[in-house]
Amino acid sequence: MILRLLVPFAAALALVPAALAAYPAPYAAQGADAALPSLDGSLRFLTFAAGTDTQVVARRASGGATVLTRTVTGAFGVPMLTQSGLAGGMFHDGSAFVLQSVGFADTTHFAIVATQDLSLRDTIDLKGTFGFDALSPDGATLYLIQHTTTQDLAHYIVRAYDLRTHTLVPGRIADKTQKSWVMQGWAVSRATTPDGHWAYTLYANPGGYPFIHALDTVRGVAHCIGLPWTATSQDPVFNFHLVLKPGAVAVERPDGSTWRRIKR
Repeated sequence: MILRLLVPFAAALALVPAALAAYPAPYAAQGADAALPSLDGSLRFLTFAAGTDTQVVARRASGGATVLTRTVTGAFGVPMLTQSGLAGGMFHDGSAFVLQSVGFADTTHFAIVATQDLSLRDTIDLKGTFGFDALSPDGATLYLIQHTTTQDLAHYIVRAYDLRTHTLVPGRIADKTQKSWVMQGWAVSRATTPDGHWAYTLYANPGGYPFIHALDTVRGVAHCIGLPWTATSQDPVFNFHLVLKPGAVAVERPDGSTWRRIKR
């Protein structure tokens, strides 16, 4: 399914400042505010610093009682997908979740942790600055945001990592119909189809169009949809959110009214 705009396309924007968080998403966070829910919502998975290592904790969503704990070597956190702190990383079958090394460094580490007993299922070490983006429904492909330079974290490319062969797939995941499109901006909101086939991310993009990045996690392709914007500042975009509708994705304002509706 390729997204099609139901509104006219707008002219390019001038470069303007925006209210940006300290780190662009995705980033890894620790603590009580960075909780990843289990597939059925009964548990919350959290990470806490344990010296130079990480304590992984499973707690009851109701009441907060601790069910399991395990220490993982290295500093890891729960991936935050958007500037608002939306947690991600759960496999679509609920069997495991992905943790990401905290901070931004020349080498990025990932840990795959089993939900049943918090055992370490796998580790991934990648030279470069990466962040978790999505998983394919079958759990075979890990999609990553790669920052091409730590000097400008708002510019990035999307990559795929094959979990079966433990290899980073050559090339980038890009919109082949818009080869000149430069991926840059700040992730604001995420909506994923129930089957995990499509991951839609709304980006604020000072200096260009706000846009939706539509990732087909099954075929490993993406589509970018520029959104009309005529105001000087894109600050309001940081308060919008994506909502899946029958046959469409809606960009909604904070009051729940629809700003744009995009057919899918």
